[in-house]
Amino acid sequence: MHGAMPSCWVRDTGLSLAAATNGLAARAGVHGLAPPANPGRRAAVFRYHLRLMYTPNDHPAPSSAMPPAGFSAPFARVVADYVVAQGLDAAPVHQALGLGNAQLNDEHLRVPSARLAQALAVAAHLCGDPHAPLRIASFVRPAHLGSLGYAVMSVASGGDGLALFEQLQALLCTEIRGHHQVVGQAIETRQELLGPVPRSTEFWIFFVAARLGFARWVSGRALVPVRLDLPCPPPADPRPLLQFVEAPVRFDMPQCREVMPVDWLAWANPNADPAVHALMSSQAGQRLQALRHDAGEAVAQLRQQIAHSLRTEGQVPPLEVLAQRLAQPGAPGAAASARQLQRRLAEQGLNFKSLVEQVRREQALNDLEHTDLPLADVARRAGYADTSTFHRAVRRWTDQTPLAVREQARQRIGASPR
Repeated sequence: MHGAMPSCWVRDTGLSLAAATNGLAARAGVHGLAPPANPGRRAAVFRYHLRLMYTPNDHPAPSSAMPPAGFSAPFARVVADYVVAQGLDAAPVHQALGLGNAQLNDEHLRVPSARLAQALAVAAHLCGDPHAPLRIASFVRPAHLGSLGYAVMSVASGGDGLALFEQLQALLCTEIRGHHQVVGQAIETRQELLGPVPRSTEFWIFFVAARLGFARWVSGRALVPVRLDLPCPPPADPRPLLQFVEAPVRFDMPQCREVMPVDWLAWANPNADPAVHALMSSQAGQRLQALRHDAGEAVAQLRQQIAHSLRTEGQVPPLEVLAQRLAQPGAPGAAASARQLQRRLAEQGLNFKSLVEQVRREQALNDLEHTDLPLADVARRAGYADTSTFHRAVRRWTDQTPLAVREQARQRIGASPR
């Protein structure tokens, strides 16, 4: 169902359009956005946001060129939206994202985190503002998250919102997966990397600021975390980020971690709307099921399991073992046998051996370009038992030695404005 909000949705839920948009309008008053003055205006606002959520086609087919993993295209669109709002041409941002303006509305398309990081750097350059990624994060609204955004926006409490987001987070991103646990009087959320996510300062500032800013926007509260840990170098001037977060931020950490007061779980959403929540949660759940059964998504989930095995075990188990892991309760992928996964790989023009080689290459080059790990550790994390085999593999991929690849990446980073 795409385009304007279908009237059948309203009939089936017993929900008037004005009532459905009441919570949205109330939230629009948070952080300086004036709510519409009347129900008709609220309806127009809701139609506008839903129009952003959906593409013109009734049932757009997933693109055969869909990137294997990354952020949903509508979420990445926020970078272009911000640049346009500054009165600038967003074409360089579209080029960095690898998608045109119309494609950024297609929820079936993905933007790898490396491209999103590049687009954020391009936006900062275009705007002449090194803190643009932080400001772009404040632009994120439910339309950029699709049905997931509206489902979270209408939850009853903070705990419900966090649980729902983690359940459906693959709709937003398949390269990073968050897990939270309550430790004493704090909530600790750790972000597990499922792919070659760069150690880009622009990217990680945008990532955590978007999460915190959206939580503040939904709750209508000035939420202040206990601490943030970022796996990236500090910006030249960290003051704007610290002023935004209002809590300590540690850089160059091994993992992205958000520590928050436990009472965040208990805050009641004053604009919770059970009807809108049921509608959008159902829509998001259907999307997630479709995503999990898509051949491209199956390969993406298998790719993530391979990457995780390399980083944690230093080797890749047989396909049968990976299939069992994907079928475990709570795993992000749909259950599939090894034979079914082989068919999904074949549909993508791949086989298991070639996919493992791709992931090893991505893992190794990412570590060379974005970490200071010793070469022996880089080789081990990519599944190579000795550095000589690793050297030969890198030279086969790049026609360069591992040290040359690392030095070239450092020169690029040194030449980039911060």
